[in-house]
Amino acid sequence: MTEPDGVDVWTVHVDRDVDAARWLTPGELRRAATFGDPDGRRRFVAAHAALNGILAERLQLGPTALPLRRSPQGRPYLPGGSLHFSLAHAGDRALIAIAGRPVGVDLDHPRPGLDPRRMAARFFAPAEAARVAAAGTGAYRTYLRLWTRKEACVKAAGARLALGLRLPVTGTADGAVVCDPSGRLPGAYFVRDLPVDGPYCGAVALAGTEPAPCHHREFHHDLQRAP
Repeated sequence: MTEPDGVDVWTVHVDRDVDAARWLTPGELRRAATFGDPDGRRRFVAAHAALNGILAERLQLGPTALPLRRSPQGRPYLPGGSLHFSLAHAGDRALIAIAGRPVGVDLDHPRPGLDPRRMAARFFAPAEAARVAAAGTGAYRTYLRLWTRKEACVKAAGARLALGLRLPVTGTADGAVVCDPSGRLPGAYFVRDLPVDGPYCGAVALAGTEPAPCHHREFHHDLQRAP
């Protein structure tokens, strides 16, 4: 069970087949059917099956009966506001975060053809762009660390990514409160890095200034049982 000011985070391996009909809501089944790419469909199903399984256990409902709604921006949520969640996926991994206050999670990995120094110079504040440029062979990982922290905050705010690209997030590996001095991204956010292995970088953010204990674990579809 999530602590009042804490967050639970699961890593999900999404390159596996999952029985969509047992885990997805009707709307999600319709969306899954639109995927022309079998790999993309499999990963979508596995990620959303994991999310629904976790939410269903918390709410003591069947995964296909979750009362999910969508905001005007298209973000799914549960009515009532007492349980918040966020889902991110990249490659063969996904991250799911559950908290008692607005939460955002992000996950990313290196992509062929992307120049991290150029991206940082274009989108980040000068100090962060300089940090990426000075990182040598670690430039891509430094860039991803900063990027995922920013996007996690944006997701917690329910905002557009463009509003958070210049949010200063340097020095938050163990958890820190960040806020946008320009005011473009409203509020303050407690953000921290997540221990994701391989080439991946991940971060989670919670709305507010209270420190957030984080419990990180792996999700296994074969250990979960849909009713």
